Amino acid sequence: MSTESAINPYVWAEVTDYDLDLWHRHLANFVPPDSFDAHAHLWRTQDLGSPTPALAAAGPPVVTRAVYDERLSMWMPDRCPTGGLFFPFPTRVLDVDAANRHLADEMKGDPQSRGLMIITPRQTAAEVERQVVEDRFVGFKVYHLFAERTDTLFAPTEEFIPEWAWEMADRLGLVIMLHMVLPRALAEPENQRYIRSHCERFPGAKLILAHAARGFCGKHTVEGIDSIRGLDNVYFDTSAVCEPEAFEAILKVFGPTRLLFGADFCVTEMKSRCVDLADGFLWLDEIRADFSKSRFARPTLLGIESLLALKQACVNQHLTSGDVEEIFCLAARRLLGLPLPRTMPDVQDAYREAKEIIPGGTQLLSKRPEMFAPDQWPAYYREARGCEVIDISGNRFIDMSLGGILSTILGYSDPDVNAAVIRRVNLGSMATLQTDDEVELAKRLIEIHPWAENARFTRAGGESMAAAVRIARASTKRDKIALCGYHGWHDWYLAANLSESSELNAHLLPGLDPAGVPSALTGNTLTFHYNNLEKLDALIAAHGSELAAIVMEPTRFTDPEPGFLEGVRERCDRIGARLIFDEISIGWRLCLGGAHRKYGVNPDIAVFAKALGNGFPIGAIIGTRETMQAAQGSFISSTFWTEGVGPAAALACVEKMMATDVPAHLRKIGTLVTEGWRDLGQKHGVPVKTPGRPELALLAFDHPESAALTTLMTVRMLKRGFLAAGGFNAMLAHEPRHVAAYLAALDEVFAELADAIRSGDIADRIGGPVKHTGFARLT
Repeated sequence: MSTESAINPYVWAEVTDYDLDLWHRHLANFVPPDSFDAHAHLWRTQDLGSPTPALAAAGPPVVTRAVYDERLSMWMPDRCPTGGLFFPFPTRVLDVDAANRHLADEMKGDPQSRGLMIITPRQTAAEVERQVVEDRFVGFKVYHLFAERTDTLFAPTEEFIPEWAWEMADRLGLVIMLHMVLPRALAEPENQRYIRSHCERFPGAKLILAHAARGFCGKHTVEGIDSIRGLDNVYFDTSAVCEPEAFEAILKVFGPTRLLFGADFCVTEMKSRCVDLADGFLWLDEIRADFSKSRFARPTLLGIESLLALKQACVNQHLTSGDVEEIFCLAARRLLGLPLPRTMPDVQDAYREAKEIIPGGTQLLSKRPEMFAPDQWPAYYREARGCEVIDISGNRFIDMSLGGILSTILGYSDPDVNAAVIRRVNLGSMATLQTDDEVELAKRLIEIHPWAENARFTRAGGESMAAAVRIARASTKRDKIALCGYHGWHDWYLAANLSESSELNAHLLPGLDPAGVPSALTGNTLTFHYNNLEKLDALIAAHGSELAAIVMEPTRFTDPEPGFLEGVRERCDRIGARLIFDEISIGWRLCLGGAHRKYGVNPDIAVFAKALGNGFPIGAIIGTRETMQAAQGSFISSTFWTEGVGPAAALACVEKMMATDVPAHLRKIGTLVTEGWRDLGQKHGVPVKTPGRPELALLAFDHPESAALTTLMTVRMLKRGFLAAGGFNAMLAHEPRHVAAYLAALDEVFAELADAIRSGDIADRIGGPVKHTGFARLT
């Protein structure tokens, strides 16, 4: 008899002291209590057919939840999962009905667990739906074994998942768990197309890609993960994967709320592991490897091997204990609608506490919940990717509101920008010297804006404007500034309200009190109105020889009237003042670089921030050499203007915007949204107003209680999983499917708004205060 035939690796191995030592040394403090196993089998041998798979035959003839608990408790002492997602053991000749009945019977006595029924293409939709309802299955487990071909490992997915399964899962909110096949799993274009198309067509279905998207060869998941980036309804389990690369790829792209711990009982009980082998994988066991020949290698249970790989991935990705708890305890339970093992933080309580210790509650007025829906809008997020935001209570939203207050033009956590930032952090973000990324960034900005010859960098928009004004004053040796629009919080700007507290009413906040701004600045900052050269001429007539600069946004919600920007430029040249364009908010949204490029009027200085770093702190001041060299004669300096993260992020962001027509995408998405608002307003008789432009969309209501209507809309959309407000700032991450889902939800909400208008009880329906108002800007 050969050695291979004498050894049967498909046994439930004895748990040894070595296994337990590994557990206690490496895993006992990693696996949290109350874990949930999202991938485990229960079965009866009699239902499996002949020949019975050796691994299934190695256990008792009837495998119940009690058997599962007994086995996992042997090597997960005091950390055995308290709930699970179970399904039958598959064979090609499985008695599917009997196997599903056994599972259903087990689940009846296990309120902490749920079951997936095995389905095959030979079943009918009607019989499956009847069994789903009767036995309270939460979804389907599908297997390539049921494809109608000899070698099912090469079966396209549609050969073993009937379309009616997707339709039913979409309609009933069910789970589909898929073990992919084809040689390269998620790296196969055929699998990528199938997953993306079906997840987008059936958004109510919840797809779990088993085995980390069948990441037995980690590079397959690494290579393919970007192809499904941004899908809202795809999840992954960790079952039986023994190397960390696939887990890390999933964590980078989808985060810990989409990765579900799965043990894969009874595969867990083998002394085996799967390893990458070039562009494939190999299962090592006592047949394929003679462990006795190594002085240092000893086999352990596959369940322990997989946990060790998961731990390494979590360490490599710098996850916290809270993140690990998501993977083991919370994510699967949320997905399945099960009670969580502990009370999550209340985001409203957190904000109430913050207001006691942080004046104003947040660092940015535009992020205060009071600006959206007091006591209901979530102040704090845990994760943000693409256009999805998860708050600290675990609530998931699609952001159809302010898009990071215009600071994330590409979308949250853009992979290209993140990669540049992570590289810089790993190489060192601060030193006595500084990185040359800022030199390359300056070259890119000057390349895009040929009129500019110099650049300086800060780390925020407001301070960039303060520096730009200082440079203009140093360049002209004058003090006074004429401005139009909103330009930040610094003294030079708020000085406009020193002489008369209403000067900035139409520019920022009505009645803004410039408390703390030195009275000596009175009269140094003067205001005029956008598209109003007559008011500007009046200022010039009175102060022209004293004006250092005219400061304005080239546009915001309204295009300049013919000749307006040209007229401002001509007046600056005539009186010797500098023209400063504030591109912090509008820059990059209408065209590559500053919006002034669209209108063909060049300033002396242009200022950028917000979108420039796609969520990382960076500000840029670019200008002519004649003007910018004045910075040499004034002390404009800051330690953290020399750190390396901001320029690295900005360089990556600018290069991506140079390669991608971002403005065209923003225009397309914004147009879909604004047209949707108008159509829904007409459909329901809601008096909608849509000022602004698609790239910077505004929604208001032509009604005396406009603020209350907006608040009620926001509150109702929160319940439907959307951040929605009186504005929409599109990002590259937004797709037409996000808009379609948003408008479908808004259709229901507008019906209630119409009813509230007729009933006259708008404010009473909100369930809290009406939102605060502000930021009525001229441009």
